[in-house]
Amino acid sequence: MQQSLKQVGSILLYFLGSIGYLASAAAIVAISVIIKFAALLLADRVLYTIFIIGDLLRGIEIIELLNILVFAFIGMGFGVGTKLLPPKFGRQISAALLIPIVPLVFMSTPLLRYSLWLDKVAEKDNLSPAQTQTLTNSFLNQRVRSGGFLGYYIYTAQFPVIPTKQSEMQDLDSFEKKVNSRFVQLTGIYPTVVTWAMRICFWLLRIFYFSIAVIATIAHFRDGLRIAGR
Repeated sequence: MQQSLKQVGSILLYFLGSIGYLASAAAIVAISVIIKFAALLLADRVLYTIFIIGDLLRGIEIIELLNILVFAFIGMGFGVGTKLLPPKFGRQISAALLIPIVPLVFMSTPLLRYSLWLDKVAEKDNLSPAQTQTLTNSFLNQRVRSGGFLGYYIYTAQFPVIPTKQSEMQDLDSFEKKVNSRFVQLTGIYPTVVTWAMRICFWLLRIFYFSIAVIATIAHFRDGLRIAGR
């Protein structure tokens, strides 16, 4: 009888621990996304508005350096959170959850930027959501042969500034030349070299930022496990 009560107590304890773990995991992810969103808004209003340099900072997605802190927080949180799970499976469960969570949280920034871009297009040309979607998809399909978020992600990997007005989209050559001239002024490099350099460097930077996210998560996940004694 006493042994049965202990088993029931253990099951109840693990059940409550699992609920606490899920709640903690959801809170960690939510806080991380909120931090990234707040940082993005701040960068849009302060960093990216700086003359000439702002476009460069936007292009290299400087705000992604925040990933070091954000993913350190995620890794540490999920590591410590294993304390709430059964010792036998805690590490494996947290590690398995981190595999989809890390890329999803990482991609939250470009997703938010895409949403903000749609809002700006709609606001500047006074368009409805449906009209905005049609206009932006048409523009992206013409430029990178893909619409929606994927088209936006590909385009911004090739060019740091994306037009927010219908007139700019229709006269894109002038718009891109204007932006390129700012980079030429800043770097002193020929426009054609600037264009190719941006296409290569921006993709490499995205890979670099994601690598930072993964490394920070793994390193601090291990620290969290040590703190939790797992």
